[in-house]
Amino acid sequence: MNNLKKQFIEFTLNHEILRFGSFTLKSGRQSPYFFNTGLCNNGNLLSSLADFYASSIILNSIEYDFIFGPAYKGITLASSISQMLYMKHSINKPYCYNRKEAKTHGETGIFVGTKPKGSSLIVDDVISSGKSISESIELLEKNHAQASSVMVAFDRMEVGYKKRASIELSNNYSISIYSIVTLEDVTEYIKSTNSLSKYQADMEKYISKYKR
Repeated sequence: MNNLKKQFIEFTLNHEILRFGSFTLKSGRQSPYFFNTGLCNNGNLLSSLADFYASSIILNSIEYDFIFGPAYKGITLASSISQMLYMKHSINKPYCYNRKEAKTHGETGIFVGTKPKGSSLIVDDVISSGKSISESIELLEKNHAQASSVMVAFDRMEVGYKKRASIELSNNYSISIYSIVTLEDVTEYIKSTNSLSKYQADMEKYISKYKR
């Protein structure tokens, strides 16, 4: 595990973005962990989160023309990451995000920000089933832009239709999928941290059942 991954896991634990216990997910599934970047709801935490994204983008040498953030969590991610890339790395990339419904007056259309053109880096919080990212890719393609890469904070490494969602997305759309950390990174960290070892058995049981 590289230092960026370790620092990010510690950041999420320190601010309860990543928690362990027993949680009921939207799907009804019982999970031994919960991950929620929505808790980065002030300037300090959002800047730190954007910094991790920006550092991971640089580390992976991702090439793109603009950043796209799908509504709703992707809205603040796209804008804050764009700003962090400029402030810390002198990289000036435009960004945009979509509305849930097209606006018919004033600034019309489905997009806010730059006009989608060229290759995009889609930024979102997690990959679970992959459905929301598929919708973003198809939305961009319908508007004459290419989705070339995806960056998320956390890859849950769970099944999409038949395979792991991140693998299916990469194969189906011929795009590169990146994450700051994966479920494997988190479990590796747990194993090496005495204070978290009590969660190891539940995590391994969950992984054996749902990971693909």
